[in-house]
Amino acid sequence: MHCPGWVFDVAVSRCVAEFLSAELNLEVFASKYANGLAERYAPIDEAVFSDTANELMGFLAEIDAGEQAVSLITDYCYYRIHNEGVGKPRKLKSMFGSAEDPVKQAEAGSVAMIKGFRAYVFGLRSNTVPQAPAGWKVEDEEENLPHLVELAGRTVSLLDAF
Repeated sequence: MHCPGWVFDVAVSRCVAEFLSAELNLEVFASKYANGLAERYAPIDEAVFSDTANELMGFLAEIDAGEQAVSLITDYCYYRIHNEGVGKPRKLKSMFGSAEDPVKQAEAGSVAMIKGFRAYVFGLRSNTVPQAPAGWKVEDEEENLPHLVELAGRTVSLLDAF
């Protein structure tokens, strides 16, 4: 079974945010999320994570995000976790299963992720999409998204780069 597209989007976003906030190379974080998601879903190649993350950083450079980059990424993570689309909230609690459950059709992909992030940023500029509450982080969603929170909380070290 495959990774839901929104979980992939959050994982790639977190990969970039962690890279921008640390002094390790991008591949370490790409590996962390690729291997972590492979524990629950069909494997997604590390190269897909790092290529998508590089495209995301390219877009952030294109719009001169600078110091706002991590904040934009955090807002996007919040949006993807809590919304299926503009004005359409995601049901995180279900009587049957979990929001993190695998899907039958592959939804995760670089093109859709970058397109969605671009649309979110432009929506943010025109105030049509929500921002994360002050101080919010993925780790706050433990009740609804235990696997994603556990994965985000894993630490990486310089040794993981080798």
